Amino acid sequence: MNLKERLQVVKKFAKLTDSEVRILKSLGGLSFTAANNMIENAIGAMAFPLGIATNFLINGKDYLLPMVIEEPSVIAAASNAAKIARVKGGFTANADQSLMIGQVQVVNVQDPISAGEKVLSI
Repeated sequence: MNLKERLQVVKKFAKLTDSEVRILKSLGGLSFTAANNMIENAIGAMAFPLGIATNFLINGKDYLLPMVIEEPSVIAAASNAAKIARVKGGFTANADQSLMIGQVQVVNVQDPISAGEKVLSI
């Protein structure tokens, strides 16, 4: 498939808007302003090819996986592995529940026990 055909397949599959397809088609890199807003100490941006790994069936749902890489065989290998896995039902994924842990430092408190109880009661 040529670029236009590939983009049409991705547009239909991912329900992309025309504006989103234009962004993909632009083949441009980030502006310095965008790069500088994304990371600290930006000095520029580099463009790499964006490809799609196909054949991924994950938890019973089809996915196209975007991959940015300069090595041509990686996307082909990932797509081929996914095709092999698809025969046996694809991939199964799950994630553990998120767990947030925080630490509170309380200083210069006359009654630390009472302060701790107040913090824990919130």
